[in-house]
Amino acid sequence: MSVTAVVDFGSSHTVTVVHVPGSAPRVVSVDGEPWLSSAVFLSRDDALVVGADALRMGVADPSRLASRPKARLAEREILLGDTVVPVATMVRAVLAKAVRAAAAVAGAPVDHLVLTHPADWSAERLGGLLTAATGLAAGVSTIAEPVGAGVWFATRGEVGVDGADRLPLGAVLGVLDVGGGTVDVAVVRRERTGIVVVGHASIPDLGGDDLDQRLADHLRATVPGLAERLADPPESDLVRLREAVAFRREVRRAKELLSRHDRVEPRLPGGLPPAVLTRADLDRVLHRDLDRITAFTLLAILRAGVEAHELTALQLAGGSTRIPLLRRLLAEVVPAPVRLDDQPESVVALGACAVAVSHSAPPAVASASAPVAPRSSRLVGLVLVVLLAVAAIGYSLLRPADAVAGGGLATNERFTLPAPAAGAPLVRVGTATDGLVTGRVGVPVRMFDGVTDVDWTVRGFRDPAADELVALTPSGVRWVIVDASIRARAAVSAPYYLGDTYLLDDRGLLIRPERGVPMPSSCPTETPRALAEGQDARQCLAFSVSARTPVRAVVISKVSDGAQVGVVVPVRGAEPAAGSTQARPLPPGVVRPLLVGGVPVRAAVIDVVTSPGAYAGPGIVDRPGSRAVVVRAVADAPRAVPVMALAARLVLRDDRSQPVPVRFVSPGEGCAAGTAKGRVTVCAVFVVPARMPLGSVTWSGDDARSFVWRLR
Repeated sequence: MSVTAVVDFGSSHTVTVVHVPGSAPRVVSVDGEPWLSSAVFLSRDDALVVGADALRMGVADPSRLASRPKARLAEREILLGDTVVPVATMVRAVLAKAVRAAAAVAGAPVDHLVLTHPADWSAERLGGLLTAATGLAAGVSTIAEPVGAGVWFATRGEVGVDGADRLPLGAVLGVLDVGGGTVDVAVVRRERTGIVVVGHASIPDLGGDDLDQRLADHLRATVPGLAERLADPPESDLVRLREAVAFRREVRRAKELLSRHDRVEPRLPGGLPPAVLTRADLDRVLHRDLDRITAFTLLAILRAGVEAHELTALQLAGGSTRIPLLRRLLAEVVPAPVRLDDQPESVVALGACAVAVSHSAPPAVASASAPVAPRSSRLVGLVLVVLLAVAAIGYSLLRPADAVAGGGLATNERFTLPAPAAGAPLVRVGTATDGLVTGRVGVPVRMFDGVTDVDWTVRGFRDPAADELVALTPSGVRWVIVDASIRARAAVSAPYYLGDTYLLDDRGLLIRPERGVPMPSSCPTETPRALAEGQDARQCLAFSVSARTPVRAVVISKVSDGAQVGVVVPVRGAEPAAGSTQARPLPPGVVRPLLVGGVPVRAAVIDVVTSPGAYAGPGIVDRPGSRAVVVRAVADAPRAVPVMALAARLVLRDDRSQPVPVRFVSPGEGCAAGTAKGRVTVCAVFVVPARMPLGSVTWSGDDARSFVWRLR
């Protein structure tokens, strides 16, 4: 009898699957859970303790605990307490416990041990993992985690099943794995040789454990007496030490239950009455992190050379993918089925087991950087978050390339396009402030959208903010700083509407703040992740504004169920400058060279379509007093370039040179979608104030220099 065990060694948890001939693969339970904690603790008698016991002992002496040994595999040694322990020895302790548990379930020793690993691991890390596993089984092999998830999607873990009906030859699959300590996104493709990894990216500082911590912090901040009860218990107080461990376990349980129920009452330590947590609490506390995961997932798919609509599905792995809000956010931006299984923690191990048992040796895992050839299908429009994630280009970074490089870039070549398709205007009646409550500088005003309830105050407004940011100010631009604060009326989580804060000009244009701008030391640029009732937070926002644009108000603007809600605080901005602020623009159609993703592209802006009903739907215009326009451009690339990367570098400007970012990329009426090569038409949709005159369009390359085309 040949026993195969797969160990999916994770940052926080390790999942083990065992297979015995004649039976289906089985998930191994350890310490009463379908997974083993990856934590390792060095006891006072120099014994390595693994799993739940390690976590319990680590509360009393954290210096002897390695909570995430997987992250240390690139190192040779680790200090636990005052003892130097080889990393391979520490990792081996985890693997050995998993293998012993598998052997106990099988009733026989493990013959073939399969270890999973991230797709981008170096040879050094893989070597460390294999060294740690030496001697644990007669045969040891490895398989990349996204390959295991891909095999699970295709075969549902059945041994000897081809899975071509679910994942046919040439199909691509996205994999989102939210582990305990990291978030991994991969794209795999079915080829004749097996499932191949074509792209992979990770968030190293976010995972399920961090989500648990957010929920624990929320309870500490909102339940009277809880923070004091949990505050650093002394090593001699065994009762409070056990309470601290039990509380973390109860928080994890509450998170899991709220994935299935609308309300839970987690038990609290010290005789405190049970707290009440609702699904709405979970969504509010975790929204910022889940939104980050969603945007990162889409960006990773695009960077793999695949458009989201080309995916057969997005396979979810990891226990935290059960959170309903994450699936809702993903469904909004990924136009492919989002697949969640009953045991998302186990899909990688079960898929890897199917590979290992179906073949005498696991297939080699290849990596490829070449983009997947797009299949013929209709592109579903991607929302603004894609464009911001791919290539948000700040106003202050753009410089006219003609002014920098002079006549050396001049060319008489021109591109042309047929007349645009006829369509209706896309306009939403009203004014930019419809639905907004009026406030005053220095006076709190309540902002409540049904979830987040705060008092918002514009504490200060500096226009121009020359003293603070003069070194960063390019010609024709001024900086404006808004100093805002909030006070929570109830427990809330970031970003507290600060992500919905804009400047408003005299025509109704909402101007977004710039990110990553060095601010004065007196101006905080970050806020706490959570606020208790009555707690305050303050943040300064920097805006890059054309010298010719007057600022009339600071606003919070959100669109909820098709209606705008928020606050408008009138301000007196600086007197706008007169004259032009940019170099002489090019005539439409004149070709200029760009470098996009390392690919040399010949590019030209052709025209603007002011009645774009053939290119976009009316839902794209989401705020009152706005209209949609489409800028048509042509790009000629010798190699494949994502159309999204081309479009995201287009910026529409009004007659005062104030920029407006792309909202949507249209695939209709001959416009390119997916990944394109050769001469293609790029159709970028912008939403602007209905009474804003259109001035020019800039198109920049990898070096952030931009060419400027005038609009007829």
